[in-house]
Amino acid sequence: MAMGGGELEQALERIFSFVPTLVLKSAILLNIPDIIAKAGPSASLTLHEIALELPTETPNLHYLSRILTYLSTKGIFVQTQTSENPSDILYGLTATTKMFFVRENNPRSFVPLLLMHTHPVLMTSWHHLHECVLQDSHGFEKAHGKDLWAYGKDDPLVNNVVNDCMSTLTNLAIEQIVSCYDGFKDVKTLVDVGGGKGTALAHIVKAYPHIHGINFDLPHVVQTAPSIPGIENVGGSMFASIPSADAIFVKNVLIDWDEDKCEQILGNCHKALPENGRLIVAENITMEGSMSNKSTDIVTDLVMIVVANGGKERSEKDWKRLLQKSGFSVVRMVEPPGPFSKLKIIEAIKV
Repeated sequence: MAMGGGELEQALERIFSFVPTLVLKSAILLNIPDIIAKAGPSASLTLHEIALELPTETPNLHYLSRILTYLSTKGIFVQTQTSENPSDILYGLTATTKMFFVRENNPRSFVPLLLMHTHPVLMTSWHHLHECVLQDSHGFEKAHGKDLWAYGKDDPLVNNVVNDCMSTLTNLAIEQIVSCYDGFKDVKTLVDVGGGKGTALAHIVKAYPHIHGINFDLPHVVQTAPSIPGIENVGGSMFASIPSADAIFVKNVLIDWDEDKCEQILGNCHKALPENGRLIVAENITMEGSMSNKSTDIVTDLVMIVVANGGKERSEKDWKRLLQKSGFSVVRMVEPPGPFSKLKIIEAIKV
């Protein structure tokens, strides 16, 4: 069979598909999106103007030019040629870059997400995906001999990278959750299980100042949490016990764990709640019996194999079964507005 040009191009694109993400990372580490953004909302800068803002007196302008040109073909920068002189080429930001890859004063920035998933410690885990199939194992544990959370305890830099990423994802969703879900209004004490740096509770307590929030996570995680009025930071393990409260909030935690671990976490939630106490779960819910055709959805599911501890996305039926088995009755499901189409709020009562 003759080798077609289209097939060859596709094959090469698959082989080098890692390049765009890592080149984007290099531009972010050089702070280039922020350098251009600081020059003005519609600014474009020359290569030399960008280079003047780099933390070195001797940047390699040829390398920098090649990086900027490549990322311009990938929709990260806009390249404009104003004359035949290459030094007059201007580089601006696309709408996507302005929205997601500028760091400063940008709560929607995806930079922490990019820095976490391209960190060498996490990237190494993907080299063990085939072993997950052959040995029923998890990529991160195969690579490092422990799960991500235990690794973070021993490596403060990785701990900070992970916590910053989790806070970013929470920032993107929590405002929509608070705006559409009214179940917090009659809660006096609320525990956020796996609350990280307290990002979600900060939004909830701001909207409902009468709530006493308990940000509960591993000790080395809550050590990085800021002091926020109305919120108490408590370190511990959700597999051992959970602080008592009127209600418990669990967002994007159970997705990381297999059925047995989820039942253990939910069992401890059940013990921590009073009779008829409320459990508020915010998780992705997949359509029953259907396969998403969005590549980002499929990637998220693979991340659960490589990075998480046997976790997976679950259907509405799966969640109801899991909660019922753990002693809860589902009262309602609420779908927040916003970009996360699969995210749902599941309100359940202890029975």
